[in-house]
Amino acid sequence: MKRLFGIQVALVLLAATLAWYWYGNDAVVAALYGGGIALVNTIWLGRKVELAGEMAEEDVTRGIYAIYFNAVQRFVFVLVALGVGLQALQLTPQPLLLTFGLAQIAYFFGRRQP
Repeated sequence: MKRLFGIQVALVLLAATLAWYWYGNDAVVAALYGGGIALVNTIWLGRKVELAGEMAEEDVTRGIYAIYFNAVQRFVFVLVALGVGLQALQLTPQPLLLTFGLAQIAYFFGRRQP
């Protein structure tokens, strides 16, 4: 998980640098914000999966419910965080969403590696 997180951080920093080059200074904040959402999501998932595994040792049903509840929590977190960034903070949409998506894709493919 640490290797995957490191890859995500590197991609977020690369995307923020490219956003600065293409869109200017304001885009760096947007890119870091979008990447930060994905990074928090990764940390949250890792910790909750470990906790759900411990719960499942005692009661499988409870562990499964914990995983489902965590998925809902993370989904709501991402929606609210994106909404705050785009609407309340008026961050540049393209770098925010592209960096978020890039970090999420890195997570998806990184978890598939042995």
